[in-house]
Amino acid sequence: MAPPSTDTAALQQALRDLPRIGTILKDRPSRQIWRFDFNHQTYFLKFHPRRFTFKRLFRGSPAMVEFHGLQELQRAGIPAPRAVAVLMGFRLGSRIGDAVISQAIEPAVQLDRYLHPFDLAATPIPHRRQLAAALINLVHSLAQARLGHADLHLGNFLIQHSGPDVKLFLLDGYAVHRGGLKRSEILRLGHSVMRYATTGDLMRGWELLGDARPLPRRNPISQTIWRTFQHRLACEDEYFGRLDRLAGGSWSGVFAKQYKYPYRWSLLSQLNITRDDWLQQWPILLEMIQSSKLEILKQSRSGDVLATTLTLGGRDVNLVVNRPRRRYWYRYLNEIGRGGRARRAWHKAWRLVIRNLPTAWPVLLMEKRRCGYVTDAVVVFERVPGPTLANVDLDALPPDQRDMLFRRTGRILRRIDNLGWAHFDAKASNWIVLADTQRGPTPVIIDPDSIRRRRWSALGIRRLLRSMREHPQYTPDDSLALCQGYAPRACFIAPDAQK
Repeated sequence: MAPPSTDTAALQQALRDLPRIGTILKDRPSRQIWRFDFNHQTYFLKFHPRRFTFKRLFRGSPAMVEFHGLQELQRAGIPAPRAVAVLMGFRLGSRIGDAVISQAIEPAVQLDRYLHPFDLAATPIPHRRQLAAALINLVHSLAQARLGHADLHLGNFLIQHSGPDVKLFLLDGYAVHRGGLKRSEILRLGHSVMRYATTGDLMRGWELLGDARPLPRRNPISQTIWRTFQHRLACEDEYFGRLDRLAGGSWSGVFAKQYKYPYRWSLLSQLNITRDDWLQQWPILLEMIQSSKLEILKQSRSGDVLATTLTLGGRDVNLVVNRPRRRYWYRYLNEIGRGGRARRAWHKAWRLVIRNLPTAWPVLLMEKRRCGYVTDAVVVFERVPGPTLANVDLDALPPDQRDMLFRRTGRILRRIDNLGWAHFDAKASNWIVLADTQRGPTPVIIDPDSIRRRRWSALGIRRLLRSMREHPQYTPDDSLALCQGYAPRACFIAPDAQK
């Protein structure tokens, strides 16, 4: 099958010259995506190299599955790229596989790439309600056509935006199946939109797409996605990298390279850090630690908290260096199975990051081992600029920003509790008040090691309420705002906190 009004021989020649005339957009072992122009029309070619997998054994060629999936969407009237051709035994360079060609929808952008710049700039999303309604209606049309999509997330939607008119298209026909939309697929979409959607958006979508059961308090799909990400923390991939046998072969660790969707509250999340950066900076940092040349923020028998500035990703960034020590003898035993404090702090910080909870950005974990046993460790975080909540000048804040600061802090503590965790040390000195010209003062957690998997309701906010009583500018109105952010349970705690 060939595109309409084209010469088949010319198309065959264009496909032979694809590495020369095309642009590769995605290159993975299982799939490549190419963009090329032919006869004044833009096309995409998805190439699947031939390899044996059990999935292919049962489902057949992934290119054919993609082709039939796009045809199903076309027959159902679901806005999607138009399937043009499927090529079995297609040779691309030195590899043989199967490919599917579809017409490009341009101008258009993936929905996640469209939304993220507004979140990063802290500006309102234009025509957000129309966009939310268009997304819900498209997925509802999919369900009405008795079709489902096993990979519903914002990256699989294209948006064409012209003023108030919003048009969405569904991508990736390989995930289309018959039998209707599954509950797990709706929850996967809910996980993808939770960074941008309001509670009202989620409720409206669930009322139209969900079943008779109420919206789950905890999204089980989110738990699966978060666990999958946690497994990558010690791997070598596009987001994390390993540093092995540095400083004479005794130090090894892992560092964060980049983050797909950076956060406004972290400069390091917006940088691309390479292995060469740490090959240059780690010897300098280690020498300064060993010679006690770093600024001391805190020093005790439990460890040192130090500060320095290093060049990473082409920028000078302020960092906090934690070097824990074993204060008690039993630490030498109970850390064998669960890891040292530095490793636990690294993992806990990333658990907060992937759950959209603001915390000091974790950038490096290094451990020194002897016979497999950790004898020394260092974990490095971004130094969040600003005073702690215990020292911030509350009277200098405008009333609305002061109220929002405490509401946001209460909301973070509520989310921690809703995740099934407890913050054992949520005192005011463990929060940094980050000044934000767009969003106002933002509370950032700086002690993730105190957050544990315990279901002790309201433990964190009780600790913070007691701690804030020592602030000379703290008022009952601040306590009320903090409790209202944590609402509804915190409202019963506020009077007791003022005694």
